[in-house]
Amino acid sequence: MDYSDPYPADSEQFMLIEELYKQTDKQQVRIDDMLHNDINIKSLEKAVEKLQSDVEKLKDKQRSFSNGDHNAQ
Repeated sequence: MDYSDPYPADSEQFMLIEELYKQTDKQQVRIDDMLHNDINIKSLEKAVEKLQSDVEKLKDKQRSFSNGDHNAQ
């Protein structure tokens, strides 16, 4: 046992607390990144839905044009 440190348990507890803070900070960064990913995913889902709608409109116009209705809107 090292007698140079009068409170070895306190030093160890401080190191453990410091390590926990580091781990908590890393977890917070990961959580923040996941929240940003969720926002990006929702935005991309909306864009895909609009693209699907636009493609359906184009397909409908093409069908109308192919069926002889050249004035279809």
